[in-house]
Parts: sequence; structure tokens; C-alpha cells
Amino acid sequence: MQTAFTEAVGARTANNYAIPSAGRNLFDTAYIYMKRNYGRIQVDGFSIESAKGKGGWVDVVSSETKGVSAAFALDVDRQSMGRGLGILGNYVSGAGAADVVVNDAGGIAGDTPATKWFRVGMVVDSYNYGSTYAQLDNSLTISAVTPSTDTITLSAVSSSSLVDDGDGYVREDARTFAAAPTDANTGEMMGIDGIISDEDSPAAWDFEGIDRGANTFWQAHVDSTSQVISENIIQETLDSIETRTDGETVNLALTTYALRNKLIDIIRADRMIDTMDLKAGWKAIKYVGGNVELPIMVHRFCPVGYMYFIALPHITFYTLQNFVWDDKGGGVLKPVANYDAYEAWFKMYGNIGTDCCNAHGKLTGLTTS
Repeated sequence: MQTAFTEAVGARTANNYAIPSAGRNLFDTAYIYMKRNYGRIQVDGFSIESAKGKGGWVDVVSSETKGVSAAFALDVDRQSMGRGLGILGNYVSGAGAADVVVNDAGGIAGDTPATKWFRVGMVVDSYNYGSTYAQLDNSLTISAVTPSTDTITLSAVSSSSLVDDGDGYVREDARTFAAAPTDANTGEMMGIDGIISDEDSPAAWDFEGIDRGANTFWQAHVDSTSQVISENIIQETLDSIETRTDGETVNLALTTYALRNKLIDIIRADRMIDTMDLKAGWKAIKYVGGNVELPIMVHRFCPVGYMYFIALPHITFYTLQNFVWDDKGGGVLKPVANYDAYEAWFKMYGNIGTDCCNAHGKLTGLTTS
């Protein structure tokens, strides 16, 4: 990846005929590590037989298959919006008890609802993020989620070592512990919030193998100023991105329902609302400014107060193996050794990356009033 231009250029005064000393563009090597994501079902023989015929109320194999596919889609959705850390939420209180209060959904400060990435039946580990990076709880199942109190209920008493310093929860086995998170010991994919950043993601390791903190040319545009959403702010952000990149123009914005609705009110007050039809039946409102016609879409899990500006030509889902049900060793549905049961599982090897970080930007302090 190119991280800076050669500076072997320049003017000369009269009678100075020396041409600039030769130089080179600066490059660095980027790494998009393949991440492994799986899904698995298991059904017993009795259930399969009971589902057959007139008395069968559900095809158990089909039902489980659809359920795990839907759960997988939700989890990939979460990963695609995150920072590559796998954080579901951070710990607030409840050490030594089964009921634990959490905050900062996805590890993003202030994002609500705090429990939006936790679901009943999910198996989680907790860890110390502030110093030792040690695992604190191992394989606890969530038995209840209470959004009104930001509380999750665990299948056993939580670790008494949890403290309010950023300790948090990840899916079971999604992280290697006892070391700072790196791309080598974090199993989850990089997400939009980690890609569109002006710092290393996470801070303990380089982004895609490049020290983004040191290479300002490689940084995305980030504005965390608290401000009310407006068309001017959108245009200023687009202008700022354009002045710092040689990449493709931003062609998609992602934001929250609240911010999208506020923009509708603003646009409606000035002129008729224009919309755009996108692929797969999606529809977006359209911001027009300068040479840009920008579709603004909602992502239901976009962090509160955030708007992402994305140049889609520079966001790629790199795949070693796309989503596939494993059919090795006797088909998709395989017998479980020594049990009257059958199982099936799928896999996907891939990761999300960018070849031009500074083609993107984000606003993180937006309000509606």
C-alpha cells in the first residue's frame, strides 16, 4: 500500500539547472488476515422421526438450519460494524453475581442500548482489558437479557475479578487471552468502525500491518466534535475527505434511524425529498452537494451519534472460503459417533479490509438537537 508520495519535485531559481534528487513513493505491506467463522446444528434421531408425517409440526432439520443461518447473519452483521476486537459490551457492575450490568455496546463508548449485542443462549467469556488481558470467566451462557436495566444474566456467578476499567465480554473462544489483542489472536473480522479510523485498531497493534498512528497519510478522516446534524456538516466532511485522499469518491453514508429522520426533516423543509433505489430492494434518501449524489442509509446497529462515509470501491470482503456447508465425509448431515444424533456445520474464511484508508471518514458526536 502506498503511504506517501515521492517528494522528488520542486521549482528552481534562475540559472539553477539542477533537477531534484531522485526519490521514491513510500509503500508498506498490508496484511488481511483470514478469520474463521462457523455455525453448527445437532439434532437427535427421535426428533427427526417425530417431525415426519401428518403429526409432525415442524421439520426439525430445516428449522435448526434456518435458525443457525439467521444467527450467523446477525453475528457477521455485528462484526462488520465493529473494530475487530470481538467486544460485545463492557462490564459495569455485578462481580461475583449472576446478574451483570454492562455498557458501551461493541466496546464503543456511550453506544446504546448497552445490551444490543447480547442474546439469550449466547456463550461468552469475560476478560481483563486494562492490564493483564487475562480471561476471567470461561464459557458462561446468557440466560436473560434485560435492556431496561442494561443487565445480562449468566448461567453461573461472574468472576469477582471484574472491575470497571474496560473489562468486557466476547463470544466464547473468539479471543486468545493473556496478551494484548492483535490480529493474530483476535478471531473476529475487522469492521467498518475499525477501518474508518485515525488510529491503530485496536491501539495495541497496527492496522492491517501498517502503523496508522505514524502514517498520517493513511488515516481516515474522523471528527468527534459534538454538533447537530446538518447538510453543511455532511458537505464539510465530504470536502475534508476529498482534500486528503487520492482514492475514489465517497458513495455511501451509514447512520442511525434518529439521524436519518432528522435529515429527512431538514431536507423536507428546503425541498422535496429525493430517494435512490439500491440493490436488493434497499432504498436510501439522497444528499446532493458539489459533484456528489450520496445515498444515506440506516444500519440498525450503527452506534448512536455516528455517521460513516464510505468509498465502496475501497472496502473489500476478502475471502479464502465463502459461506459453505461442509459436505466432506458423507454429505452435509453427518452421524455423531456413538449417539443417535446427526450434525451439520458451515464455515466461512474471510475478512474485511481497505486498500485506501483515507478515502473514508466518520462523524461520531452527532445529535438531533
